[in-house]
Amino acid sequence: MRKTEKQEEYLIFKRKYEGISDLKLPIEYLDKSDVFVFTEKDEIVGGFILGKKGPYRTIEVFVSKSNLEHITEYFTEEVFCEVCCFWIERKFRKNPISNAKFWLKMAYAVKAQENKFILFGTNSEGLAKMYGYPKNSLLFHQDFLANRGTFIFLARRRDFARGVWEIVISKFLRRERNRNIIKKDELEKALIYELSK
Repeated sequence: MRKTEKQEEYLIFKRKYEGISDLKLPIEYLDKSDVFVFTEKDEIVGGFILGKKGPYRTIEVFVSKSNLEHITEYFTEEVFCEVCCFWIERKFRKNPISNAKFWLKMAYAVKAQENKFILFGTNSEGLAKMYGYPKNSLLFHQDFLANRGTFIFLARRRDFARGVWEIVISKFLRRERNRNIIKKDELEKALIYELSK
């Protein structure tokens, strides 16, 4: 894994991510963010973005206009970093060892950040169940856009790597994840309190 600032690699990242996700990724977002790529024999086979400046892509893509006003008040640049556009090519995603390496390297990059909270989201119900699996991962907002459910999660930065480890172990052990994302009232109260300080 390495960080890149090369325009030609941004374009490869953009093309491959859009092909996997069916979501548009403006090149301007890559320009203002930290872009990380996974490579195999000099070919980009995965990556993710750490967004440290608003407006946050997670909010723009996964929150409906009617909900934007009450959501955006929580997200300030001093407090948040977003993990966005995390993707792995299929053959590496299907290999448990490669998959685990990608997840853990991403977690290590997040752990090195200074922001107190991590923001991440998806419009995939399967990924939402995975993201909501760790005990310290909170489903903060659920919405419906372009005929799909959207899910936004929060975690403390200090808990994020542990949560990724829980996901990796669950994948190795093929643990069943809940059909519904569990409501975590105590975690929600604690995080909202910490955000309001």
